[in-house]
Amino acid sequence: MTMLPVIVFILVFVPTIIIIVSMPYLTKETISFGVTASTEQFHSEPLRQMRRSYARISAILHTMLFSVGILCLIYSDEHSRQISWSIISYSLAMLVTSLVINFKYHLKMKSVLPLLPAAPESSVMEPGPRKGNVGLPSHWFLIHAVIIVVSIVTVLRNYDLIPDQLPIHFDSSWTVDRYVDKSYSIVFIPTIMQVLGTLLFIFEYWSIRRGKKQVREDVSYRRAWSNFMITASFLFVILLSVVQLSMISLLNINFVIPVVLSIIAFIILYACTLTYWAGQRESR
Repeated sequence: MTMLPVIVFILVFVPTIIIIVSMPYLTKETISFGVTASTEQFHSEPLRQMRRSYARISAILHTMLFSVGILCLIYSDEHSRQISWSIISYSLAMLVTSLVINFKYHLKMKSVLPLLPAAPESSVMEPGPRKGNVGLPSHWFLIHAVIIVVSIVTVLRNYDLIPDQLPIHFDSSWTVDRYVDKSYSIVFIPTIMQVLGTLLFIFEYWSIRRGKKQVREDVSYRRAWSNFMITASFLFVILLSVVQLSMISLLNINFVIPVVLSIIAFIILYACTLTYWAGQRESR
């Protein structure tokens, strides 16, 4: 067993689970499970119960998945392939679970909304065009695709130069003390994660931008979060490219570690700051 993957697993996924479980309480009051509603409807008892139910079910399921992921890492052997695929399998399971839960509550919200008290006239969403100044345009995601393609080409062109043994574990002094045999499945794991992660960010980006044009503060909310999706996904792609280049010895580990930790810290701080600023009320 290697402790480094377990530590990284905990540091990355525990904050993610907390954010996922708390999401109904972090979003704007006029958006509940992807459906627009008034502030009065947001505070109604049926929606309070839905938020509690969502948080409880999400916490149970994600805790169970996380426990299985930790056990797989703890009892894995020293081979990188098993550790890497355990992390990828958990990431996919977490993604699918989140999507299923959110889709279920999205449908439930649409069925419950007509039964709630009608929104006051002043809080009714303004009809308007879907397009507008709601953040960076979607073609910025093309930069992500370019970076992924460049990384793939770089790996393929240098594959023969990649050492037959790739580092998979480091001691407390960040000196490599364990290796694994080179293979395409190992080298291109970061690429698979880049593609899956970018698709997820694109889905979230369009989820934020779609729908009716609302009041000024809601447009600001959508603009801020759509910009975050593009920025965070760009940094996510860069992070995995850096990891991939370090795997093939094109980047030094002493350079890679600070870059990876800095990117992760920036994304988390960015999300927390944005959640506080553009949360349930513009005054926050």
